[in-house]
Amino acid sequence: MKIATLLVVPCAITLLLGGVLLWPNVPTADSSPAQASQHAQSHPHDPEQEAADALQARYRTFVSAQSSLTVPTEISLASLQILFDEREQLRQQSFTPAEQAQLFAEDRLMEQLTLRRRALAEARDSDKSQLASELDLWLAEQPGWFREAEANSRLLEELQELAQMDPAKREALLLETGGPEAVDRMRQLEQNRQGFEEQLSGFLAELRQLPNEARAEQQQELLARWFEPGQWRRVEALTRLKLGEPQAE
Repeated sequence: MKIATLLVVPCAITLLLGGVLLWPNVPTADSSPAQASQHAQSHPHDPEQEAADALQARYRTFVSAQSSLTVPTEISLASLQILFDEREQLRQQSFTPAEQAQLFAEDRLMEQLTLRRRALAEARDSDKSQLASELDLWLAEQPGWFREAEANSRLLEELQELAQMDPAKREALLLETGGPEAVDRMRQLEQNRQGFEEQLSGFLAELRQLPNEARAEQQQELLARWFEPGQWRRVEALTRLKLGEPQAE
């Protein structure tokens, strides 16, 4: 399974870090005392806002550090485990346990799923049945949204495998195996995939035009312009993969 199948992204970071574009203007060193006093009166001390600002700053530092992690060129259970362990270490260094639970609960589930599916893919034939049963049991214990996302991921993989077939034969096969709902769902997933790929291409084109030192600072602004908040985490993961590849001439 490709690492880019980590598809689910939470809205928790939007709730925790929202309001970045609405930050108040802080008086500068050139401000007059009257201006500073007026600013203090109109912007009283707000501990919650200060905490949100501090979390935003830490998250930006975390994103920058995470982007420096080496993505394995050859995907294996061992290489993925190393990457996920390094990512987890960064989370623990940057955030409190409560913040980690709010920001990264979904990421951790997706990493566990990726490792379990990779272990199944690399297992000996004699072990596959047991590992498949363990994976099904583990999935049954997860939240409904997570099971739905995993099912969509499988459908996308099936869609890629069926892409080489004649469209009429493909729909006939889907109709036979899954019924009309399966056909409609696959069509919708394909439309969503195409739309997302177009957005991602435009986003990466703008990002590539920026100097390397400016990317970390402006990436969040570009993300907000091109994608919904629920897609940001997925786009960040794909960006690390895409920008690590040689650019086409």
